[in-house]
Amino acid sequence: MVDKTDGVEGTPLTDPGPPSQATRRRRLPPLWWLFTAVGLVGGVIAGRSIPPPYPDGQWWGTFLTSAGFGGSLAVVGASIAAAIAFHNSRSDRQQKQDADDLAQWWGRFTWACEKAVSTKRGESEMGLSVLSALIDAPWARDEDNEMAIGVANVINDAMKAAPTKRWWQR
Repeated sequence: MVDKTDGVEGTPLTDPGPPSQATRRRRLPPLWWLFTAVGLVGGVIAGRSIPPPYPDGQWWGTFLTSAGFGGSLAVVGASIAAAIAFHNSRSDRQQKQDADDLAQWWGRFTWACEKAVSTKRGESEMGLSVLSALIDAPWARDEDNEMAIGVANVINDAMKAAPTKRWWQR
């Protein structure tokens, strides 16, 4: 093992380690200076070519009647129309989905009611269980749920009234 010394007999050389953040100066990348210079030159050119923003009649009149301003307004108008069309399309799709879900609920409801009053063995219980499952479906309205509850209660009460004979067999 080699021991490093500073030239004085027996005095070891100490490694100061990496320079601390406080003593080391950060250097900016070379491209930063280029971007800064280009930005300053571009700012000076733009500042000299664009007139001051106060209404003096001539500049504003020329700007407001220019093709560039008209084209910009056309793009803004088209963007607004596209946003409205997108919103209406999404709303129409949601309404159609809700109507389809409600139509499917109604089909299941009529099927369950027909099965609940069936004379075949087991179909009545199956119809009532489907009818009770249709209550509080996410796409059903409150009126639909009330109607399903009322129909289920009527059929259930009729079945309890005649335990030996089914209510439709009287």
